[in-house]
Parts: sequence; C-alpha cells; structure tokens
Amino acid sequence: MLSVSLPTCILELNIYFLWYEVYVGVMFVLHEWSIAESIVVSSAKIAAEQGASKVVKVYVKVGELSQLELEILKSAANELKREYDVVRDAEFVFEVEEARFKCLNCGYSWGFSEVKRKINEIFCGSPDRECDNPIHYVPDLVNSFIRCPKCGSPDFEVVTGRGVYIAKIDFVK
Repeated sequence: MLSVSLPTCILELNIYFLWYEVYVGVMFVLHEWSIAESIVVSSAKIAAEQGASKVVKVYVKVGELSQLELEILKSAANELKREYDVVRDAEFVFEVEEARFKCLNCGYSWGFSEVKRKINEIFCGSPDRECDNPIHYVPDLVNSFIRCPKCGSPDFEVVTGRGVYIAKIDFVK
C-alpha cells in the first residue's frame, strides 16, 4: 500500500452551497453534502493522477471554525463514494483541526473555544445556547465578530482550523 501526503495549498476544496427549497418556503443549507462531494471527487481525481487502482483510506482535516456536522459529512462521503470505483471501498477518516488565532497587535494566541461563547451570545441570544450562525457557512466572517481577548484588537489572523482539506490518501497501485 502506498500513501501520498498532500500539501494543503493544493487542495483548497471548492465549496458550493446547495439550497433546497421546501414547499413551505424554508431554506435548508446542505453544504456538508457539497463539501463531501468535493472530497470524494478530489480523492478519485488524485488517485487517478497517482495511478491508483484502489483507495484504501482518505484522511480529511476539518477546521473547527467551519463548525461542520461531522456525522453528516461522513454519511454524505460514504453515500457519494459509491459513484466512483476507485474510492468505493475507501474509508474516510475525518479529524477536527483546532481553530487558533494570533493577534497582530499584541501577539496573543487563543483558540476558538475562548470566543465561542461570544459568538453564541451574538447569534443565539445566550452564551450557553448553540445555534446556526453565518461563520458556519463563511468562516472568514469570524474577523467581523470577534476581537483579541487580551487587547481587544480586531487585527488578528486565523493560524489553523479554518478550512477543509485532504491531508493524506492511502492507496494501492
């Protein structure tokens, strides 16, 4: 069995939002499915480029900031992989990558868990209540809603935990 480790910059997955309109006019966002589709399609494409006859395992990093529902993502990948022979029997392993930030003003580093209560308060009305929020769909919006917990500066960078990427694929030639 061979493995290929992939640089994250090459595999920025195309994330498309699929909107399904229910007859009552309620919109449901099912972007976990479109992300899973990008993962499966990218895995099959990479396998073909590497001359693989069969993909055994695909390791996927899911940035905490994306707040994706991992069970939906796993279920979608397992359903969608049936469409591609090379990945049909592959195991998709999803690992959450902690979101970390660094203040460009004072140098303080912190994690998403330190500011998640503030996000919940803004969007859910209570720091203890979880709800859907726009950061879930567009993680870069985090810069609009949080500040450095130490100095209050809005000038910070997302160091880790922002996107979704394939970290490694195990395959058989």
